[in-house]
Order: sequence, then C-alpha cells, then structure tokens
Amino acid sequence: MIRRYFFLLLLLASSQSFAQHVIKGKITDAETGDPIPFASIILKGTTTGVNSDFEGNYNLEAKKLSDSITVSYLGYISASKALQNQPEQTVNFQLKPSDFEMEAFVFEAGENPAFEIIRQAVERKEYFDKRNLSSYESKNYTKIEIDVDHVSDDFSHRRSVQKITAILDSIKQLTNDEGQKILPVFFSETLSKFYYRNNPVLRKEVVEKSRITGVGITDGSTTSQITGSAFQEYNFYKNWLTIVEKDFVSPIADGWKAYYDYDLLDSVLVGADSCYVLQVYPRREQDLAFTGTIWINKETYALKQVDLAIPKEANLNFIERIKIQQELVPTEAGPLIPSKSRVQIKIGQITPKTAGLLAKFYTSADSIRTGEPKPTSFFNQAVTLELDYASGDDEFWKINRQDPLSEEELAVLQMVDTLKRIPIVRFFSEGLKFFGTGYLNVGKFEVGPWPGFFNYNDIEGVRLGMGARTSVKFSNKWELEGYGAYGFQDEEFKYTAKVKRILDRFHWTTLSLSTQKEIDQVGLEISNLQGNSVFLAASRFGTLRRPFLNTNYNFQFQREFFKGFLFTSNLHVRQFDPLFDFYFLEKDTREYESNFETTEVQASLRYGKDEIIIINDNARTSFGPSKWPIVQLSYAKGIKWLGGDIAYSKLDFYLYQRLNVGMLGVSRYELFAGKVFGEVPYPILNNHLGNETLFYTSAAFNTMNFNEFASDQYASLRYRHYFEGFLLNRIPVIKKLKWRAVANANILYGSVSDKNITNTPNVDPLGNHLETFGRLDPSKPYVELGYGVENIFKFFRIDFFHRITYLDNPGAKPFAVKISGQLIL
Repeated sequence: MIRRYFFLLLLLASSQSFAQHVIKGKITDAETGDPIPFASIILKGTTTGVNSDFEGNYNLEAKKLSDSITVSYLGYISASKALQNQPEQTVNFQLKPSDFEMEAFVFEAGENPAFEIIRQAVERKEYFDKRNLSSYESKNYTKIEIDVDHVSDDFSHRRSVQKITAILDSIKQLTNDEGQKILPVFFSETLSKFYYRNNPVLRKEVVEKSRITGVGITDGSTTSQITGSAFQEYNFYKNWLTIVEKDFVSPIADGWKAYYDYDLLDSVLVGADSCYVLQVYPRREQDLAFTGTIWINKETYALKQVDLAIPKEANLNFIERIKIQQELVPTEAGPLIPSKSRVQIKIGQITPKTAGLLAKFYTSADSIRTGEPKPTSFFNQAVTLELDYASGDDEFWKINRQDPLSEEELAVLQMVDTLKRIPIVRFFSEGLKFFGTGYLNVGKFEVGPWPGFFNYNDIEGVRLGMGARTSVKFSNKWELEGYGAYGFQDEEFKYTAKVKRILDRFHWTTLSLSTQKEIDQVGLEISNLQGNSVFLAASRFGTLRRPFLNTNYNFQFQREFFKGFLFTSNLHVRQFDPLFDFYFLEKDTREYESNFETTEVQASLRYGKDEIIIINDNARTSFGPSKWPIVQLSYAKGIKWLGGDIAYSKLDFYLYQRLNVGMLGVSRYELFAGKVFGEVPYPILNNHLGNETLFYTSAAFNTMNFNEFASDQYASLRYRHYFEGFLLNRIPVIKKLKWRAVANANILYGSVSDKNITNTPNVDPLGNHLETFGRLDPSKPYVELGYGVENIFKFFRIDFFHRITYLDNPGAKPFAVKISGQLIL
C-alpha cells in the first residue's frame, strides 16, 4: 500500500516537472482591427516561439516562462508584454504599422541566394498554377466590410454628421488603437459554390445565401452578385494581377528580375512544410509592384503563403494601402488553390475636410474538389442566385459560416443596420445614387434621368423634360419606360416610350417595343453616344449641327445562346425630317426630296469569350473582357416593300481588346470596318464622328470637324495607350506629382461610290448652295496622333492632338488641345 502511494507521488512529481505553460492570444492591426497572420511570437531571451495563423491566433507552449513575450512582423512596430507566472494565460497584441523602408543589401561574392529560390519557383509555376487544372469546384464563404475612417475635425463638426453621431452614441463605438472612430457603412456575407473549367476557361459562382446590409442599398439582388468570391480572385501564379482596375506584377512573374529585389530572411516550419521566408520589394518605388513577404516550400518551391502590400509610393490615386494575405493548399492533382484570402484597401482623404474609406474583403474556400468539368452550357451566366438566397437568419449564419464573426464584426452589423435607417443618411445616400445613375427611386418606379430635365439649344430654345421607368420591384419580367420633353421655341413635344418583356434570365432573352420622337444630329446621333455622357451633353447644348426630327419605331429580340454569344435582331422604322437645308435625288425619278422613311431589318452577333456579365435588375451589365477581344458582326437591310423609301444593305464589323504590355502599361484598341450597299442619302452613310468641343472623347476623331467626312466603305483603328507612370515615374520632380503619360493614334480609311456622290446635289431647286459632305481619298488615310498627361491634381487630363493628313481641307485644324476629367485610381 505504501509502495502504491509512493509510486503515485513519484508520478505526480514527474508530471509536474514536464508541465507546460500555455500562452495564447490574437495579433491584430491597431488601425483596422484585422488579424495579422504569420507574425512571429517569441518568449524574450529564449528560442521558444511560434507564428500566428491566418486568423492572427497563436498558441505557444513552453516548459519555462520568461518575464515577457514579444511579437514582431515586417511592416509593424514590435511589441512586448509582461507575463504572469500562471500555467495558462491569454495575451493579445495590437501592432501599429510602421513606415518600413528596406535597407540596401550588399553581397560580398556570388549571387543573391534569394534569386535561385525565385528562379526555381518561376520554373515550376506550371505545376502549381490552378489554371492548369481541367476543372475544380469549391464551397466559398466571403465577407466584405466598408468603413469610414480618418474622419477630419471639419468633417465631424458638420451639422449633418453630428446628427448621425448623436444617434450612434447609444451603440458600441468602434475605434482604432489611436482612439479614432470607425464608422461602418456596409457589411455582407455570402455562401456560394464556385466552379472553374479549363479549355475553354470558364468560371461560375452560384450564390446560395447572401446577407447584405449597407447605407444606400435598397435591393440586394445586384449587390449579391458582386459580393461573392468570383470578384475576389487573386492568383500570384499569373504574371499580372488586376486589382482596382490596375495591373500589378507578381513577385514570381516570368520577368521578376526587372521589377523586384529580394532578401532571404529565414527558414521556418509552416504547418508540416519547411519554407523559405523571402522579403520582396520593388526596384522602383512607384512601379505597380508589391512589397512584403512570401513563403516558398523548400522541397517543391510552391507558394505556401503571401503577405504583400502596395507601397504608398506606388503611382495610385487616393489609395494609401492595398494589402493581400493569402494561404494556399494543394489539390489532389497538385496545383494550388487559395484556401483563405484577405484584402484591405485603404482610401485616404480626398481633401483635408473629408474622411477616408477602408474596404476589407475576406474569402475562404473548403470542400475543394477536382474532376470532370461541367459542360460549357452550365457556365452560360457567370453569377446566379438561388431562389431563396436572401432567406438566412442569424442562426443560419452562425451555423453555416466557415469562420465565426468577431465581436467587432458583430458590432459592425448592428451599427450599419442603425445607420441606414437614419433619415439624413437615407437622404444623402439616395441623392448620391440619383446623381450617379440619373434616376431617383420612388417605390416601384424610378424618376429621371436628371440630365434630360433641362436643355437649351438654337432649335428648341429652353427645353424641359421628365421621365420615369419601372424598377425590378415592379416586376422582374416587365419593364416600362417613358420620357417627355417640350421645346418652347419650336413648340414641339418630344417623347420616348418603351416596353420590355424578359422571357428568360438564364439565356438572357428579351422582347422589346419602343417608339421615339426626338431631335437628333447627323453624325451625332444619340444612339451612338450613350456611353459618352459629357460629350453628348456638350453637343446637345447651343448650336445643333445638321439637326433633324427623328421619329422611329423599333421592335427588338435578343438572346444569349451560350456564354458570351449574344444574338440581337431589330425591325426599325425611321422617319427623317431635316431641320436644315437638305436635299437628295430620288433614285428612280431623280427628283429633289428632303425627307425620307426607312424600314430596316437588322441582325447582329456579339461574342466575348471571357466577358463577365451580371444581371443588374432588369438589364445586363458587362464588366468587360480580361484577355480576349470582343467581336461583333452586324448586318442591316433597308426594305422598300415594308414601307421604306430606300433599299440598301449595311455590313459592319467591330473588334475591341484590352492589352497588358507589361512594364510599358496598358493598351486598348478598337477596329471598326463596314460597307453600305446601294444608293442612299448621305445621312444613311457612316458620318464619321468629329469633335469640335473642348472635351476629349475616345469615340471621336479629335481634330476632325463635325460632318467633315462620310463614307460608304470604311475601316478605322483607334489605339490608346496608358503608360501608368512608366515614363514619368523616372523624372525626379514629376514622379512626386504622380502624373501619367498617355498616347493616341487614330487612323481612318474611307471612300464614297460615284452613285452616292451624285445622289447629293450641291444646290437646292432654287439654285441656292447646299452643304453636303466631305470625302476621303481611298489611297490616303486620315491620321491623327496624340499624346498627353492624365492624373493632374488626381482628376484632370489634357491631350494634344496633331492632324497629320487632309490639312488643306476648309477649316482643318492641324493641332487641338482637349481636356477631360476622370476619377481614376
């Protein structure tokens, strides 16, 4: 019995000698409250330490305690805290960002050892790039938070802001470590299934559940399509990553040595993998490149983790910081999939009297599977919503979200719900939407557009107008639209009426019928300038160029047969009534005619291989292509036996593409070619768009006069290049201003057949001179070259254009200066 107790005491003493102390806690960013993954935690004066996980949590076990524990991470100020002599304790840290500047490293002999690691990682990219998978799918969870921060004193003392803060004082206030209040304005959570297939490259996200709360958010269907993981994809195995519409070079890009320097910092164990830890930083501080840390597997040279940021010195507007943290896991087939990604975008104060903005995005993926790809028809719509996507309550999200919300995030939800109900907030948010979209939401209807409320020109004098359309709250199958205006000088009433029926939202299929009576201008038709609002508005005020009263009826059918392939057909009847001196010779009788009617049947095919389309309420919205061009082919035929006065045919071809040309920047080009068959009045020809306004537009030839040239066969190339700071970043004084060089080249070939030249007389029946149209020499192109600077005071752009050919034309301007304004990052 004594021996048994003696053995028990010995066992207890032995276990006590091996007893461990456990210290756990969380490392967060003092400014944003977000976790800091991969931070180094070490007991002071020992070699005992661990790294925090992706959520910033750590758990350190030690046989013996020291007096304090220290946390450090690149880009942050290290911190230490005292420890208690306890077997288990919790110690949290809030680290403050530091203005980190990498010192120059000098290697006495041989190559930088980090270079060989990067070289091996680049050579093995094809084994680990997820784009090499034939297909994969995953279940994703995404959350987005947008906060107002860095509120200036002038901003916070405004009467309207004080009304808001007075109401919010009853709620737990969110602050950063410096005591500055953070005001959340948006929070969303999304559960979805993500699908990918290769050859062809297609992606699809099915949003199963989505919860959105935010200031100014009145309908969640559109927002739910863009808050999922489909728009939060960051693949560092690509040479270039597109973030906020800018292209940033990856640290393991093929041309890595031209953009980056590296330092081998350490060798650590991450999970079960031994990894190299490398610091990366741009060779030129203003290049669109990353700085931070990457972890590369010692055995396979695969990326394990990244923690990268865009430095403040990068040539970006308003953005103080972009930070991307990512954790990657291998699939069964070998290539890597990001299992967790966190992105922070911090936008500074536009003026000292305003506030800043902080956007935080988090995505996690699990249940990753590879296998047989889905059929291409499955990917017809890039983002779809389940019928009950908005039905999840608090309990559902508590059970189903992959990662629990922190106390701060729960407070964010409560604050946003309260904030969006404050009357003055609703007033300002609705006002901002009204200004941006042109329409004011009133129940199931939208009133607008506001640019059409007032106008003044030499034909109508003062013009007043008003319009309205139904919203998706009225119906997701029917859309009604109407607009009316009255000119007090011409005493004419103008109108637009339209009804659209949506037959199929998956294979986007619609029928629409519309009628319109409106004043238009030859070569400046409203239908061709809808995407150039400033230029359109400038051309509609003052003196109108060759105006005519356009009365038309249009019946349209549209269907997307498979992803990216859109078919559109129209039956279009138009009455042309000139409000200027115009005549043409009727084909058969050769009598003078001044007005005409056309009945036109049109069909067009449009294909965008990787174009991202979402259904925005009752309309399709394109986010543009990422790599491949958009191609469109159109054919139209004017038919006399359906009531038209003129028989003709039109064939048009259009090609658009965005090109990433590496360190040189980004290019965009548009190729347009066509031909008009038959004898027609010149308003039916292609009246090439000139620009006599002060404002720059990419849709026009900026040194060409209005109505200077028309063609019945034509081909044009518009090339625009954005250097993104490539040239001006190297000039010491200019680079501080963050100006960016731009360049343009516009070329046009065209001609007019003899029958369409003789069709338009130079004099009217009374012998008075008539303005007709100019013609291009088929062997001599119209050429203009331009160069300029954008991002002046972060808003203005100025372009200088030189007209190279046709300098002898009456009124030709060999040189033109155009200005424009744009909010770009």
